[in-house]
Amino acid sequence: MNYIMSIQLLPHYPDKNEVFSNVDSAIDIIENSGLTHFVGPMETTVEGSIDELLNLVKKLNSHLGEDGADRVINNIKLVQSSEKISIKEILKDYYEFDEEE
Repeated sequence: MNYIMSIQLLPHYPDKNEVFSNVDSAIDIIENSGLTHFVGPMETTVEGSIDELLNLVKKLNSHLGEDGADRVINNIKLVQSSEKISIKEILKDYYEFDEEE
């Protein structure tokens, strides 16, 4: 099976009123995962196996918890397909990608 997941993280920090605080550090974790991903304005989309994607969610939540979040809301969309699906294929009519991406 092939999987694509879009994830939006909404961490809550008891001492901060910022809605998007520390999301940059979560995006860094996604970028360092080695998985193909696309950062959008409201969510980040990632390609991988189901285990890779769910382990990434656990790692993101753990990181935000260690960083002081008392709760994290995860809005996740998960597509499973028997056919090959990719972010580049879905977005090819809207974005130009470098050959190496």
